[in-house]
Amino acid sequence: MTLFVTLVSESDLVLSLVRDYARGLGCPVTAASSDRSVRIEVPDDDHSFLELLTHVALSTAKAGITVAEPTVRVTYRHPSVTSEVALTLRIDEFRIDAVARVGA
Repeated sequence: MTLFVTLVSESDLVLSLVRDYARGLGCPVTAASSDRSVRIEVPDDDHSFLELLTHVALSTAKAGITVAEPTVRVTYRHPSVTSEVALTLRIDEFRIDAVARVGA
């Protein structure tokens, strides 16, 4: 199964940062139907999807906009199925917490 992630944002900086990051992960990136969006093909066999969502949040923080501004549309289907599932996501909260060290 392959996921297709379409990031929609008013921020050129967010689109650019996420597009570059996705390419760094080895994900194919194509222009989406709007100049305010980018379409990314994400393999389902690793952690790239979660890393990509985290980078969307990091990019919005760097751009100085609210983390809920961009939308992330995820579409996928299994190879043997004729229907496609589509989800639209917004990040509600984002934070980075220190992890307690084991044995410390």
